[in-house]
Amino acid sequence: MFRASIAIILFLSLSNCSPRNVSNFCDADSDVFLNELLFRLTTEDKSSHCGYKLTIPNSPICGRSYDVTHLPENWEDVKKEVESQFALGSSGPETLVQYSPDSVSAAISSGYPAFQSALSAPNGKVYLLPYNSPNIVSIDPNNRSYALSTSVPGLVDFIGGILGPQGKIYLAPHQNNDFFEFNTANESMTTIGNVTMGGASYNGGIFAPNGKIYFTPGNESIIRYYDLNTKTIGQVSTPVSGGIFSNAVLTPEGKIYFIPHDATNIHILDTKDDSVTVHPSAIGGSGGYFSGVYAPNGKIYIIPYNAATLYVLDTKNNDTLTSLGNIPASTTGMFNGAILSPNGKIYLIPYNYANFASIDTRNDQLSILMANPATNSYRGGAIGRGGEIYLSPHNVNRFDLLDTHSNGSFCDSIKLSPYWNKF
Repeated sequence: MFRASIAIILFLSLSNCSPRNVSNFCDADSDVFLNELLFRLTTEDKSSHCGYKLTIPNSPICGRSYDVTHLPENWEDVKKEVESQFALGSSGPETLVQYSPDSVSAAISSGYPAFQSALSAPNGKVYLLPYNSPNIVSIDPNNRSYALSTSVPGLVDFIGGILGPQGKIYLAPHQNNDFFEFNTANESMTTIGNVTMGGASYNGGIFAPNGKIYFTPGNESIIRYYDLNTKTIGQVSTPVSGGIFSNAVLTPEGKIYFIPHDATNIHILDTKDDSVTVHPSAIGGSGGYFSGVYAPNGKIYIIPYNAATLYVLDTKNNDTLTSLGNIPASTTGMFNGAILSPNGKIYLIPYNYANFASIDTRNDQLSILMANPATNSYRGGAIGRGGEIYLSPHNVNRFDLLDTHSNGSFCDSIKLSPYWNKF
């Protein structure tokens, strides 16, 4: 419909051969006026044009690019689409599926623990990002096959990554000083910067609405970013304090919540002005938490690692922090990663915990699921085509997915959205 309207306007403009006034930019009969109007329509520029406010109907969110879904003006459409999938529920209980007969050790030959985190990409593949693996590994959800992709130095050079525009993944430097860009279109790796840092520097990050990739501080007290507009590495002036942060969560207000691991308090970065505030409640320390997930209900679910208590932070209620109770039979190193599924549940990825677990975001109910097949098993995962979660094997020597049996599914715009396709 939009393209048809453009074509009609263009046809009328070209078919009228009467002389026009080209000297007045705001003369509706001038070529300059019409050309500017066409340009603004085709680029969806909604700014005022000669005193007229252009109103351009939004396309359905699933028709928009994933790299604009995190813009604040798109949140209500994102929320509506996600909740429509939630309403479809599930067809049955979850199952753990070993989708390849090959072992991880046979696939990568060497390099254990193997992977930490996974990301979905616009080419339809899921990428397992290395911990000690000598290669990035791609998974094709169409036939559940794997392939070795780009080789990497290994030795925990990076932990996690962030999907930016054009299918490019920005890897978070951990044990080196290089910043890498992995292009999933041709599976090539490019060094985009170098900064002298200490070890265990960053753990994943967030692609923010302002066009910056923010990296989650590990041992670094500086929040660094890669500016996609200027292609430069910069830093936020206010440092974080208290120690390691393990993960980050983006909200529709453009704020990034850093989840405390050895740090004690959540730190909040407002990407509109790069200001940093500290949440008053101390919940972390001693490797307390590792993951966080934002849900359409406005809550951030904070997932325990060494701590026993499951917390939820309500961003719609002055960032009120509430306990959802303790994890049954809690231990150390419990969960490493959490994934939002189309059935409305958040799945907690077990590391040393004896079982998988889920939280139903509609009622905050925690459920304990099937057994974890190993110890130090998984670190993160990514959503596939139909709501299945491809798990990132750390020490477990097999390729597994968690079939959530969701009746709904996330379209690519949602599946790849910076809100959830992250580590």
